[in-house]
Amino acid sequence: MKLKKNIFLIFTLFYIYFIIALFESSRGNFVPFFLEEFSINNAQMSLVLTFNTIGAIIGGFFSGHFCEKYGHKIVFFLGALVSTAAVLIAPFASNIFLLGLFNFLFGAGRQLWAVSVDSVIPVLSLGFESILMNLTHFMYGLGSLTGQNLYGSLLEYGLHWRKIYLYLGVFFIVSAVLTLLARVPGITVTVNREEKRRELLKNPIVYLFVGAVTFSFLGESVLYTWFISYMRTSYGFSPALAAKYAGVYYLLFALGRLTGGFIINKTGNVKGLKLYLLSGALCIITGLLLRDKGLLVIAGSGFFISVVFPTLMVVTNTVFKESASFAIGLITTLGNILFVAFFNITGVLNDLAGTYAAFFTAPVSLIISWAFIALIDKKAAKA
Repeated sequence: MKLKKNIFLIFTLFYIYFIIALFESSRGNFVPFFLEEFSINNAQMSLVLTFNTIGAIIGGFFSGHFCEKYGHKIVFFLGALVSTAAVLIAPFASNIFLLGLFNFLFGAGRQLWAVSVDSVIPVLSLGFESILMNLTHFMYGLGSLTGQNLYGSLLEYGLHWRKIYLYLGVFFIVSAVLTLLARVPGITVTVNREEKRRELLKNPIVYLFVGAVTFSFLGESVLYTWFISYMRTSYGFSPALAAKYAGVYYLLFALGRLTGGFIINKTGNVKGLKLYLLSGALCIITGLLLRDKGLLVIAGSGFFISVVFPTLMVVTNTVFKESASFAIGLITTLGNILFVAFFNITGVLNDLAGTYAAFFTAPVSLIISWAFIALIDKKAAKA
């Protein structure tokens, strides 16, 4: 299908990633309020947020299979329904159980969306996968930037987080309508599915991808979950001031997504990916060593971190062309399972060692992800 025939679908993909980020960027701003209102500590907060990842694991497990069996349109709509249900539950979370429930449901819906979007883009992009993938994920950066600037101001003016979630529900209801109206091209699978899946499970490159995804998730999640909390607890920043620094991170994150596809297209996917990971890690380490004077340097890591996951998905599509949907679902599912354990460790570290020491897990994770990608490059070259 020609690109011009898919304008509405591409708009829908952009919209989906924008509202995913709009919802998820609330986390950093709302965590201090969750801690206070529900009388929980950082370790318990990490456990609650783990339900989001458990939902993502379940969504990721089924998404690749559903895409191949029922088609991407069904999975898009299912993701919209589950995500919308989660957002509409959020304003009425009166206890820690409901707090965990809406996180769980959103994780499942988000992953149904993510796998279907990331595996359908190569069908539409006509030779510029890195550019279209990063432009689609740029909308995530734009949504995060919008959310950070908006939530800090709304909270400062006294609007309760429950009302903010209620308003967000409208955006998700619209997503369900868009996914129903969008025309999604069918993707023909010409290989024996069961045989190809058995091959994937035995392929060591799959597990290298799992490692790369796991630690890229961890490095990014430490920033968007604990950056505001780090500034507020370490330096006594107000919600609005902390949100401004976080806003710089998300602005650069958005710019990275906007320009990253073009840069990666020039450097090559793997070479560019390794360069961006090391640059992001260097920014965070430097910023931490500079303490309160280095907050903008930490925020600068957003530019480099932004392209990691979408480019990893492009590389996955390239390596596993014949069963990309299932491969992406498998890799992100296993990656999320491992991420759960490591993310909870960061919550415990925040309580035991303080947010400053725990924040070093971000650059360490990015460096480990770089090592896995280097191994993937080496293995794929021999394959």
